[in-house]
Amino acid sequence: MLKLRARSNKLNSLHNPLAKDFGKGVVVGLSGGADSVALLFVLLENGENVFAVHVNHNMRGEESDGDELFVRELCKRLSVSLKVVSVTFDKFSEETAREARYAAFEDARVEFGADCIAVGHNLDDNAETMIMNMCRGASLRGLCGIPPINGRIVRPLIDVTRAEIEEYLKEKNIEYRHDGSNASNDYTRNRVRNIVLPMMEREVSPNARKAMVKNSALLRMDEEYMDGVAREAFEKNVIRGERMGIRLNPLLELHPAIVGRVFRIAVSEVLGGATVDIYAGHIADVLRLAAEGHSGREIHLPRVIVSKEYDVLFFLADRGCAGFSYTLPFNSCIYIPEIKKTVLVSDEQIACTKVFSCDKIKEPLLLRTRLPGDKLSFKDGSGRVFTKKLQDYFTDEKIPKGERDRMPLLAHGSDILWVTGTDRTNAKYEAGKDKNIYIKW
Repeated sequence: MLKLRARSNKLNSLHNPLAKDFGKGVVVGLSGGADSVALLFVLLENGENVFAVHVNHNMRGEESDGDELFVRELCKRLSVSLKVVSVTFDKFSEETAREARYAAFEDARVEFGADCIAVGHNLDDNAETMIMNMCRGASLRGLCGIPPINGRIVRPLIDVTRAEIEEYLKEKNIEYRHDGSNASNDYTRNRVRNIVLPMMEREVSPNARKAMVKNSALLRMDEEYMDGVAREAFEKNVIRGERMGIRLNPLLELHPAIVGRVFRIAVSEVLGGATVDIYAGHIADVLRLAAEGHSGREIHLPRVIVSKEYDVLFFLADRGCAGFSYTLPFNSCIYIPEIKKTVLVSDEQIACTKVFSCDKIKEPLLLRTRLPGDKLSFKDGSGRVFTKKLQDYFTDEKIPKGERDRMPLLAHGSDILWVTGTDRTNAKYEAGKDKNIYIKW
């Protein structure tokens, strides 16, 4: 188990809440701010095999570029391997930016061969998250705040306050970047940080944030137990096939707290594990449909349709929300929120997922869902190229109808270069000996 033994007096109390070895190494999400820089130094002090990844969101102009330059120089000075990812957004939001960061972190983890990803969330972040989740009507899971471990994501500083981190950096004379946007109250988290929490500590308790976080650990134990019971109930009652359903008769004999968790698991599974904002009110609607709704009735949740047919509740990804299209200029790195992936397009040779000839590409590529007239070109055994409608390809390959409208496609006009998630590419655009376009997925 990792033991974080910082020499700073203020961080001597820093302990590892993670029953997890870092094994082959750990990737640090390095923004250049106080939290991530402190995390980097503490891990290095403990002799960990550390890599770093920096995501430039390109949202603050010269300040964003300054953050990137600072991180590059810091990692060079410390001899830390660094991957920099520059992303742009069709529509920016806090959630989209977060998804882009974590997608980049996971790509870097795989590239470096590391076991896990360390991020610099601290005790203050946890308290802020708990308040935001409570105000949004989140379940017990939301009230637990930020988990110390979530899959391959680890948070070694989760029990350390922001003030302690800044004092650690000051004592060691370690420089870091200041994000000017943190002072703005344009974002929800900043309003909680700058207004709500200070008021709570003035008017309610000076130890409000520490008390909240201590309580989150107790709530997390309850949540883990109840989630385990719910997962057992889910597996006993799930129906898998072209549609995913839950048998209601045996399920509704359980406590509503467990039944609600089963429905959350069903939503997550039908979306392929993707995160979506499902709050207590949504689950209450599903519970009412299950207990009181007539057969044939349906309700709409964010990205999911739930319908009742006799004693079965069916969950289906909402295809009406699935259509998207993103332009992919050459030498760009675009985050696609619908699939939670960053797509890199380069006309210089790189380690990549797919390669296509540039000869016939006269306009930017698109990553999109299907459109009428889409087609693919194939080669037969004699090398002759022939064309087939995308719809016919889907039918021949028995692609489930529910997946066809959501499947990401790399397109050039109506030509489909690549049906992602498969090995099928377009024979007309096969990589040549000269200039090619490289796609990293």
